[in-house]
Amino acid sequence: MKSQKTMTDEELKEFIAQKIAEKKAAAIARASKKITPEQGLYIKYRLKCMGTTSADIAFEVGCSKQNVCNVLSGKSHSQRIERAVASRLGYKSWNDMVTELRAMREMAA
Repeated sequence: MKSQKTMTDEELKEFIAQKIAEKKAAAIARASKKITPEQGLYIKYRLKCMGTTSADIAFEVGCSKQNVCNVLSGKSHSQRIERAVASRLGYKSWNDMVTELRAMREMAA
């Protein structure tokens, strides 16, 4: 018969706090993919400054220009499009880019 280790009240509180923090971090990670229309306009502006259009991204990914526009306006999600846009702008991932956009927005406020 295995003996079960009992947790002290302090260990239990720490365990619960850790699980809550993990769930919050996971929720933030999921939410970080969403962009506002204003952020989408800024992304389009940055792409235009680099000489890249929505049509270029669409051709690279193999989808329609409208799909790219929907992703950049926050109306839909596509990992392939998000990855291509982030890569063109020099980010490791879409989430990194969105996180930076949010930080810029908070600093401006």
